Amino acid sequence: MTAPVLALAAGASLALQYTIMLAVMDRGIGAVSALLINSLVGLVLLVGIEAARHGPSFALDLLPRARLWFLLPGLLGTFFVFASLYGYRHQGAATTIVLVVAGQLVTGLALDGMGLTGAARPIAAPTLIGTALLLLGTALVVR
Repeated sequence: MTAPVLALAAGASLALQYTIMLAVMDRGIGAVSALLINSLVGLVLLVGIEAARHGPSFALDLLPRARLWFLLPGLLGTFFVFASLYGYRHQGAATTIVLVVAGQLVTGLALDGMGLTGAARPIAAPTLIGTALLLLGTALVVR
């Protein structure tokens, strides 16, 4: 499977994930509890995969290399899901998605430009034009 196909599938899965999480919340479960369920499912799945690949002591093997800043992606991911759920509930899926994508694109351009992503390339005029069009599209959807 290619990276573009995976990215499109990830986008579709996020839209479905948040819609399902809203349905969970509609059954009297709060946003934080819905997020906790979501995170626990992912945690159990990933622990199972790593235990199968590296044995049950894989977590102990990670400890010597662990750094406090390793927690940041988890915190950012939790914020991402919480903010997206809030957006879905208060402004709908399309508006939330377009704002998330716009934020990701602008931040991604900056990170690529600083060479922090590993796949950095120069930011050429077509990329800037595409970004401007996406931001214009964002404004049209949000209006």
